[in-house]
Amino acid sequence: MWEWLFSHPAPPSAIFLAEMLSPIVANPIYLTGPFFCGFLYGAIYGAAPGMAAAILVGAPISVATACVGKAFEIGIMLRFSLRSRGAMIGLKSWFGYASMVSFAPVALAMPQIVGTLEGFLRHVAALLPWPWLGWFVGARPDGSFSFITGVVSCWLATVVMIAGGVWYSVWGARRGLAGGFAKADMAPSALSATPRKLFRNNPLYHKELLWFLRDRGAIVQTILIPLTIAGYQLINLRGIVSGARGSWNYLAGAAIVVGTYFLWVLGPKSLASEGPALWLALTWPRGLEGILKSKARLWSLIATGMVALILAYTIFRFPQDTWKVLLTGIGWLAFGRGMAEKSVTLVSTPSSSGEPEPIPKGRQWAASLGMLTFGIGIVTQRWQIAVMGIVYSWVTAAAMWQNFRARLPFLYDPWSEKLPPPPTVMHAMIAISALIEGGAVVTGICALFVGAENIAWAQAIAYGLCAAAVAMFVSKFLVDRGVALGEVLCWRNRVNPEMETRLWWSGDGTRGSRFAASMAVGVLAGAALGLLARGYIALLLHFPALAETVHASQEQMAKVQGLKLSYGLIAIALAPFAEEYLFRGLLFRALDREWGGWRAVAASAALFAIYHPPMSWLPVGLLGIAGALLFKNTGRLAPAVILHMAYNTVVLI
Repeated sequence: MWEWLFSHPAPPSAIFLAEMLSPIVANPIYLTGPFFCGFLYGAIYGAAPGMAAAILVGAPISVATACVGKAFEIGIMLRFSLRSRGAMIGLKSWFGYASMVSFAPVALAMPQIVGTLEGFLRHVAALLPWPWLGWFVGARPDGSFSFITGVVSCWLATVVMIAGGVWYSVWGARRGLAGGFAKADMAPSALSATPRKLFRNNPLYHKELLWFLRDRGAIVQTILIPLTIAGYQLINLRGIVSGARGSWNYLAGAAIVVGTYFLWVLGPKSLASEGPALWLALTWPRGLEGILKSKARLWSLIATGMVALILAYTIFRFPQDTWKVLLTGIGWLAFGRGMAEKSVTLVSTPSSSGEPEPIPKGRQWAASLGMLTFGIGIVTQRWQIAVMGIVYSWVTAAAMWQNFRARLPFLYDPWSEKLPPPPTVMHAMIAISALIEGGAVVTGICALFVGAENIAWAQAIAYGLCAAAVAMFVSKFLVDRGVALGEVLCWRNRVNPEMETRLWWSGDGTRGSRFAASMAVGVLAGAALGLLARGYIALLLHFPALAETVHASQEQMAKVQGLKLSYGLIAIALAPFAEEYLFRGLLFRALDREWGGWRAVAASAALFAIYHPPMSWLPVGLLGIAGALLFKNTGRLAPAVILHMAYNTVVLI
């Protein structure tokens, strides 16, 4: 619009009028406006006049409303300083969005609203008569209605609104271009010594703090709009909110929902605040990655502040459950950071028409894995589900970033982007989920053929079939992408082979004495961890509540025919091959490429542990750590398989 205004010999009124029609195309909400008019007129005049009113009244009113909204935006751009424009436009957008989403909640609460404000509204109606709504639908003084009168009144209002919007835009252009820009204060805001010291080690965090101090629209973008959406979701989950009055877990769960939706809404908009400066970061993709990582940290800090306020109120309401609320807060620190990193991978750049590119559904689905698991675990007070949500949040964050990092240099050229080399974290997680979920489905099918009394053997058959199917499919998938099965079973440093260092017993690629030594280490380590697990189980028996659970599980196993034998078949003959291939050969290798160090070891072991019963998480997690270290230090998956076999053998037999 400004380019036409400054460089083309066209009257400003024509340019502004053309620009005012753009919101109708850009915002589909305007297209629903005629339906409201049609329903209103239909309730008074009947179905056929209502359909006619949707066209004769609703369409002109929608156009006039779009013109008025655009006129306000033009006035804000012209008359407000550079630092205030974003805030004012953000407030205008927020008011429109809040009005839209509040329609359903207000309709649900209308009896309470009217009952509460009845006296006040009577006084207002007596002091300020409001006849315009009657004119809008063609009401006459005698109480009758005229369809023609209503249509003509709406047409007159439409002409006034469009003419007023165009006139206001032209008037603002003639006055605003002369004074509005000159009043802009371009001097940077001074930072206090404390924030400067806090953000001194990372200039990207320093930049984000400057954005908050200099742009008054930052608060609207990062807090007001996401909080409104989170509040609307709490209305949808009003069952949780209603229960929050009587239990700490409902109130803490509401806090988690607010923080989660805050990050989910804000993440995809992480690059919007950069504006044209985004091109500077695109010249160096690593810089763009740093910008998004810093924004993820900033979003998680803001979300943590809001969650902390609600949790503090929870402690005030339920002081007897303080330790549980504090555990929830600690869990949020881990979950929120992973959620923030996942959400910023959903960013998109504007298209050639200036509108944001839609986010692919598959990417949204992947980022939503484990999104509400942590909150559900808190609400239901099932801590194992909450822990699963935290682990899923972190591992899916690694999966999303591994794919997103390959796309960063091609944000403005998506047709040229290249996928990261397989196997990736996402490949591993999909394969693991297919094994677990597929095993449950096939177990049910097998039980139909062998009978409920042979459910144990149905489970063994199902696990074997699914493990074989997943392994063959994943191997074929990787081979088609240039990764042979031997490259998964043997881990070699192909970038710098001369820098590869192995322990003396790790093997050298042949089945010699060193290979035998590595296998022996696997057997001994597995037996030691198995004995440690038996001691851990014996220790649990000293706690009455846990001992009762252990005895109940043992009694249940004794009642099912062949259950222990089938468990032994799965645990010793099947699971070590399938699980080591997926959790160590694929998942840990991909996490090591993404994170490296102990972070990758711990994440792969944690994901491995949560697929087992909660009481076995500690020994199984140690088994996952030992398997990852053995795989990386020997360069072979076989010692990790032997380690797993030996552990399960000692535990079961």
